[in-house]
Amino acid sequence: MYEAYWKLTARPFSQTAEPALFYRSRSVQSALLRMQYAIENLNGPCVVPGMTGTGKSALIRYFAAEYPRLRPFVHIVFPALSADELTRMILAELLTDTDVAVPASREAVFREIRSALRRHTLQGRRPLLFFDDAHQLSDEALLQTVLPLLTLAESDPNIQLSVILAGQPILLPRIRRFGELSERVTAASPLHGFTAAETSEYVQQCLQLAGAERPLFSDDALTALHDVSGGIPRRINRIGDMALLVGFAEQRTIIAAEQIES
Repeated sequence: MYEAYWKLTARPFSQTAEPALFYRSRSVQSALLRMQYAIENLNGPCVVPGMTGTGKSALIRYFAAEYPRLRPFVHIVFPALSADELTRMILAELLTDTDVAVPASREAVFREIRSALRRHTLQGRRPLLFFDDAHQLSDEALLQTVLPLLTLAESDPNIQLSVILAGQPILLPRIRRFGELSERVTAASPLHGFTAAETSEYVQQCLQLAGAERPLFSDDALTALHDVSGGIPRRINRIGDMALLVGFAEQRTIIAAEQIES
């Protein structure tokens, strides 16, 4: 709606997790390095805790895009399932033959998962299991699905498997309650909100990628944007998008702090 007024080729503040638009803050860079080390050395799962909107899903999608060998990319979006339902879902995602029926018994499901992982490894692939909103995993799912998968990968030299669990900060304390699971965690990479300087850099990057040829936010607006959003990327996107709409409606030439605070 406002793109032509601000001479933009696209809306700059996307709510979707696009790898091409990914901004590397300090905490994101640290998380990427730890994840890379853990996965390249087959050292067990990574845990990525962070508040809602800090970019956990964007981080994992960017990581998967940078490492095409991590296939299939199994993205578990709704993990609040029973252990059996979750295990069957993972098997269905790992199977390359869609005509193969998922067996009924738990033991048979894990046998099929082992076979599927071996086939992928033999073909030069390394499956990546990404549990989004992993704080919603039940204790049953953690102990009867996630832990057996990790044990399977550890005990079978013919299997290469990478596992990432991302969720709210409560995820780490929950995992630490279970010694066998906690001992296998290679890296915990918390994501934090952007600093004031990072917020400014992020906004400028988004605007430039959207075709902006001049600054559209004043320094005071950028300071206000960081203060109001707490540096949380999702909030920055929402507030920045609305500020451009308000600025268009008011026929402003630049976004000031008052448009952010309104």
